[in-house]
Amino acid sequence: MTENELRNKVVSIMLGWEGAVRGDSRHAEILSIYNNHKPLARGYAVQKNDAYCATTASAAYIKAGMADFTGTECGVGQWITIAEQKGIWVENDAHRPKPGDAICYDWSDSGVGEDLAYPDHVGIVASVDGDSFVVIEGNINGGKVGRRSMQVNGRYIRGFICPDFAAAARALDPETPIADDVEPTNERDRLLAILGDRWIETYRDLPDWAKPEVMELIKLGALKGTQEVDDPENTKIGATLSFVRSLIIALRTVKALAGGADKAALADALEAAAEALKQ
Repeated sequence: MTENELRNKVVSIMLGWEGAVRGDSRHAEILSIYNNHKPLARGYAVQKNDAYCATTASAAYIKAGMADFTGTECGVGQWITIAEQKGIWVENDAHRPKPGDAICYDWSDSGVGEDLAYPDHVGIVASVDGDSFVVIEGNINGGKVGRRSMQVNGRYIRGFICPDFAAAARALDPETPIADDVEPTNERDRLLAILGDRWIETYRDLPDWAKPEVMELIKLGALKGTQEVDDPENTKIGATLSFVRSLIIALRTVKALAGGADKAALADALEAAAEALKQ
């Protein structure tokens, strides 16, 4: 695994939770990942009605296998203390983050000078384009996981948690090369990065959460243009992650509505859903 792949893994995990709502299955997954990690920060198990922005970011790092490099917390202030101890805290509003880094906010920031007040919120950077970046955050807009657009040196920035992804990648895979380019390599991927999305060329490029249902979509013929080969990991996808996510949502919806419908009827309904999503 390379540094870039590990950063993308963290971002993919967060994108997989985008749209989660307090009390739904993905919110439960976030709490489960966090609460089952040992040692549990401060011995506190996060409850369903608790604020969960730090819990979400921590869960993403835990799921990516790099909690030892980030620390985990359900409170933003305590997490900054941990980051300072690990030497990964950046006290600089003008810092330009990279995907996978965490940003901490202070809603009382006046926008003048360097803000040093107690932090209120945290999210994980999904993409960066010049002086603009997109953040995925838990517990926004009434308890959802969603995204926010920010500017480098913008108001409300308290600072950044910037884990050593290169060291984490080498620890997870000793064969990892030391150098790694974290920037998108072509115009399509650069545009998708700006939009907080990415291109899925083959099945192996999918985040783990999407793989079971994508294979079901392939077998049903709902992903047109795919090409089954002997190695399922090389099965062609050729779509954006957001499109794949929309198809998965359509699959769940159609299955719920179809009840006991046969495979042919389910496939026809999914094909219609896929065509509608392309419009």
